[in-house]
Amino acid sequence: MTTDLAGPPTTRPSPLRGGLAATMYREYCLLTRNRTNLLLAVVPSAVYLLLFATSLANLVGEVHHEGRTVGYAEFTVPALLLSSMLAAATTAGTSLFQERMGRMDVELWSHPLGHGGYVLGKLLVSTLLILAQSLAALLVSLAVFDFRWPAAHWAAVLCATALASLAFNGLYLLLATRFSDFRRFSVTINVVAPVLLFSSPSFYPLDRMAPVLQWLSWANPVTYGIRAVRDGALLGFGGAWPWLLVLAGIAAVTGPLLGRSLVVRAREL
Repeated sequence: MTTDLAGPPTTRPSPLRGGLAATMYREYCLLTRNRTNLLLAVVPSAVYLLLFATSLANLVGEVHHEGRTVGYAEFTVPALLLSSMLAAATTAGTSLFQERMGRMDVELWSHPLGHGGYVLGKLLVSTLLILAQSLAALLVSLAVFDFRWPAAHWAAVLCATALASLAFNGLYLLLATRFSDFRRFSVTINVVAPVLLFSSPSFYPLDRMAPVLQWLSWANPVTYGIRAVRDGALLGFGGAWPWLLVLAGIAAVTGPLLGRSLVVRAREL
């Protein structure tokens, strides 16, 4: 009489099951329990809103966009949302860099969690938090400024915000995998955000920018994020869909590139 001691064969579950919920909860705690990160993500947008409400909106008055005249406050609110997104993406990128330097990312890629669940958890939590921040900023804007958007335009704004968040979080997380020195990374990631923001048609129309900056703005991903949110607010899905497609393409490319880059870096250890 023989006894089979091997037992039933075991299979490794998908990295997107089981451990994903735990990863998302961990990322939520990391991003929300650090008061410094929360202040850096919220305070700049609140300060900008106050400035535009008290001075610049009245100083500039109205601007022309896509053949229509809109108030300057309505024109710049999308740029304020993008500023908040870039601040949150900076926090996410810094978190990933620190985990890489401490070899914690490789330790987290243990059964049943793989690098796919690790990347997806970071992207999903960052996107949800940015959506919450953006909605809060929009509600403050409605209380401070006198403009109203139809329900369909609100849907377009939220869709654009979600896609832009996925795209920029992916880009910043990918950037975090390309550095091995913290000082270089810190300087680069904090310089990139204002350069991208102010070399795009954020606080001024595209036709008012210098010719060189107009050409450079087309290679600037922030341009497409701002246009998606702005045209979604002012024109709805009908005006925003080309920019939404660009953001979806960026998000679709950066996710796999990020996962591959993390695996390559792990193999170099």
